[in-house]
Amino acid sequence: MKQSYLLGAVLVLTSLTLVSCAKSGQKPDQSSSSTSSSAQVKKKSSNSSSKKSKNKTNQETKRVGSPEFGYIDIPSKWIKFFDAEVEGLIQYTDGSAYNIVTMNAVSKAEAEVSDGETFNAETIAQHVAYNWSQKDNIEKMWGSKSTVSGIEAFQINIILKSGQLANTLVFQKDDKVYILSFEGDEETLDDFITNMKDTWSLDGKGAVSE
Repeated sequence: MKQSYLLGAVLVLTSLTLVSCAKSGQKPDQSSSSTSSSAQVKKKSSNSSSKKSKNKTNQETKRVGSPEFGYIDIPSKWIKFFDAEVEGLIQYTDGSAYNIVTMNAVSKAEAEVSDGETFNAETIAQHVAYNWSQKDNIEKMWGSKSTVSGIEAFQINIILKSGQLANTLVFQKDDKVYILSFEGDEETLDDFITNMKDTWSLDGKGAVSE
């Protein structure tokens, strides 16, 4: 069973190696889903066909996150995603286990930046991009500059050979580098990246507890 590809890039930010956790394995025959507010599901292989999200401009949303990672608005129907092999991140899925949003953050102490390296968003983004470049399932990868709630961000854009898309936003506020990631189909990604850039903040007012 494959882990989330992007999860691998995000999770390794707490170590010097910053090595992707993606593992090879057999893809499931069906996607896992739930109508409850949370569900423990396995990541669907990127080789599986995805259901196109039916996101609408004025759909209902809920605010999720934590004081450690910040908060974003996501569709209210999305549910918590739990990877059986990792913990400590905030993840949500539309129920397909194909479209997944991940929130994380790392401090200088957690990143254990080596001598000669500056702890900042650019350094963390460079490490993530380098480790992605070492993988053989990448069709195309490029970087760009963006902003998240007015904060300069480094954006890593990836197209996998399977057709799945992955995108990571890396930015710094005060003494932490924050990482917002999404992987899934193009339609859902377009909505999510814009939404994350517009709604992220450390303000948890109205956030749900799940």
